[in-house]
Amino acid sequence: MTPILFTVVLLGVLLALFNMNFRESLINFGERIPIVRNWIPDSASKVASTETDDSEISAEEEEQKQRESTEATLKQLKEQVAEQEAQLAEANKQVSEQATKAQELEQQLEAEKEQQTAVEQSEAQAAYQREVKKLAQLYAGMSPSKAAAIFDKLTTEEAIQMLSVMNNESKAAILEKMDAQKAADISIMLKDVNSSEDLAIAALQSRLKKEAAEEAGSTPSASTGLTDTQLSQTFSSLPAESAAKLIVQTYKISPDKALRILKAVGDSTRSSILEEMMKADEQLSVKIMNQLVTK
Repeated sequence: MTPILFTVVLLGVLLALFNMNFRESLINFGERIPIVRNWIPDSASKVASTETDDSEISAEEEEQKQRESTEATLKQLKEQVAEQEAQLAEANKQVSEQATKAQELEQQLEAEKEQQTAVEQSEAQAAYQREVKKLAQLYAGMSPSKAAAIFDKLTTEEAIQMLSVMNNESKAAILEKMDAQKAADISIMLKDVNSSEDLAIAALQSRLKKEAAEEAGSTPSASTGLTDTQLSQTFSSLPAESAAKLIVQTYKISPDKALRILKAVGDSTRSSILEEMMKADEQLSVKIMNQLVTK
């Protein structure tokens, strides 16, 4: 048996050196022999195959893990991007709402400002009309001849403004004593009286035109109004209380005219008028007195 086994082993070794596949086949054949298979060591190819299989499995698992990790990272990034886009959209929405609210508030403030301006203008117009009525009442309380003398020196528009707030009896009494031509003109224009605001504008414009003409020297000095002597006589004959009220109302319309009247009257008359003015409006009286001293 020894020579036979030796020969078999020798042939196997020689064949293994020249033909690897045959060697593997011979090894596989020897493994199927009960006694011989115990002498054959584990096949290197099997070990290599097992290691290759294990490495392939490990590489696949690693690749799978890498793929899963990448997918998870991408999913997380997409979620973050979506969240940031939602936050940005919400921020843009809030900015748009704030801009709309700011515009609405601006429009509301503008409307309130316009309303306040209208109210102030209305109050100023109402205060002006009250002063006109007070002055007209003072003229109506004077004797018709004295009131007519003053009205003759007013512009037509100013006279219409005063007469428009008087009753018919006072109008008739004053117009009767006025210059006939001017009274006729005023009577014709009184029937077409517009709103009080239009009368005020017309009166102011006529006064400005007259003063501009006077400054330009186009109107003779004798016809610019009552002389200082006439003013002194007129206001000296009035009760101090009535004269004071008339000057206060005149000052609110034309401060220069009121100061001129106070300068024209005598010292005793001026003292009485100033005393009554102090009772009616102390602050305004002090202001007028300061202007008298200054001028």
